[in-house]
Amino acid sequence: MPLLRRLAAGYARQTGDQEDLVQEMVIALWKALPRWRGQTALSQKAFVARVGQYTALQWLRAREPSHADESVLETLPCMQARPDAQAEAGQRQAALLSAVRELPDGQRECVLLVLEGFDHGQIADILGVAINTVDQRLSRARARLRNQLEGS
Repeated sequence: MPLLRRLAAGYARQTGDQEDLVQEMVIALWKALPRWRGQTALSQKAFVARVGQYTALQWLRAREPSHADESVLETLPCMQARPDAQAEAGQRQAALLSAVRELPDGQRECVLLVLEGFDHGQIADILGVAINTVDQRLSRARARLRNQLEGS
């Protein structure tokens, strides 16, 4: 479930939308489970990530673009003790998450899966693309994220 929550945070801005997306992912996993019997090269975590990614993309494409109030900062839990350090780390995380959400779908998928600890070969299997495609998407995503984060 933490994997699905992190994936949902990469696609949805509002906490309520994230929860809705996690529920959609769980339903999709439930429906997809009979088709996966552990006989493929995909591990259980990779299978969950694949179904979660596809569900998130379908959810994202089905929604109309909304221009909700973006002044609300979403932060991920931070383990640092000092409040100023927590605030700074929270702002960096929010900026990164916001920048990741702005990436094209293919790049966003790859970045979120890298952040989940998958290697390039596993990501290629999960997404059903060539490993060179994953390398290319990640290279472009890194450059774009660097430009966005340095420019802000």
